[in-house]
Amino acid sequence: MRLLTWLTVIYLVVLVLALAVSLVTIFVYLWRIGSALAAVQGELSRTQLNTAPLENHLETINGGLVAVRDGLKQVDENLFETNESLNGVAAHLGIGSVTQK
Repeated sequence: MRLLTWLTVIYLVVLVLALAVSLVTIFVYLWRIGSALAAVQGELSRTQLNTAPLENHLETINGGLVAVRDGLKQVDENLFETNESLNGVAAHLGIGSVTQK
């Protein structure tokens, strides 16, 4: 009976040590992850500060590009109408028509 008691105590000590090592390892990895996340947060804050002056410039550029987009849409509509007209003329002359995609 005494042997069984000692074996149980030894097993319990090994189990507690294994649990302690596992918990310490988890703590170390969590600490490393926390440090990495803190570094990322710092870099993101710096990036936000460094790019803040660009906001007004980007809004200006975006406004200009909207005007370009609208102009290109109008050009596309005009080209479509021209294509339709030329297809009508070509059909009337019997020389064929331009295929549309």
